Amino acid sequence: MLAVVKEHLGPGFAVKEVPYPVLRDTDVIIKVRSVGICGSDGPILAGTRPVPYPLTPGHEFSGDVVEVGKAVKNLKVGDRVTPCIVIGCGDCDMCIEGKEVLCDELVETGIHVDGAMAEYVRVPAKVCRKMRDTTTYDQGASVDPIASAYRTVKASGITSKDVCCVYGAGPIGLYAVQLIKLRGVKTVICLDTDAGAQRLELAKELGADYTINVSHEDPVERVREITDGAMADYVQDCVGAEGVPIAALKMLKKAGTYGITGLYHTLPQVDLGDVVRREIKIFGTICYTRQEFEECLHFVEDGRVKVEPFITHHFPLKDMEKAYEVYQSKQCIKIILNP
Repeated sequence: MLAVVKEHLGPGFAVKEVPYPVLRDTDVIIKVRSVGICGSDGPILAGTRPVPYPLTPGHEFSGDVVEVGKAVKNLKVGDRVTPCIVIGCGDCDMCIEGKEVLCDELVETGIHVDGAMAEYVRVPAKVCRKMRDTTTYDQGASVDPIASAYRTVKASGITSKDVCCVYGAGPIGLYAVQLIKLRGVKTVICLDTDAGAQRLELAKELGADYTINVSHEDPVERVREITDGAMADYVQDCVGAEGVPIAALKMLKKAGTYGITGLYHTLPQVDLGDVVRREIKIFGTICYTRQEFEECLHFVEDGRVKVEPFITHHFPLKDMEKAYEVYQSKQCIKIILNP
């Protein structure tokens, strides 16, 4: 079967024939129909994030079950499914408490084991969620980033009286805008740079009440202006970039909350003295639980979260090199591969 294979650290990947996956008793094999290129796939493909080599990336996906292991009870051949990335051990304290994403033995499809940038992929049956007949494969492949944004929103405690800022208008930030809007909050503000100017326009269409281009406006002063000096109750950081925490904390009112979805690869500056003096709450989330993944699938299937405006490009799997060029150009929002 055809697959994208990252064979070593550093630049370069191959699109090549690899062996068909071997079925195990508790697994299913899925014919991949749609797989998205995620921001976390970028460093893997670029060779700046070490992974077990050789590795087939890809964790935002959906498809059809074509083989079922002997011990699998809840799935059958022909089921249309979208699997979540998180595979916990099932026995540790974190897994037992429903926090499998914090499992010390955590395995993530497409990061620790072969993923879905291939014609077929093997996953544990337990992580698969059935899709409705009316749900498109592209919609199914979009649930993973929605769930990543949702876990932070769900933990935020925001209410209808709150002013909420979303820093970053990438896919996860744009999903956060929609998810926060579903909470019925007072105001949603989305922020990005010139690089995300078109995405800021999309943020307005998806429910943002205001947008701020931080390449041209002082984000703190603009939030002050929008709120008549009251400042924001909540900031969700969907970027993970240097400089964002300082600005985010200044946007918050006393006792405000700073939720972090974006993954930091460097140590950012944070004024912890200010955090103490103003009793700012800071928390982070990583991935999601299977329950949260299923909730987000329902958001999409019920039409409460839109995914179609995000999908700017489709490529067949064999054209992965072209798709990667578009991804690197940043002239896209979400690229879907169709194996």
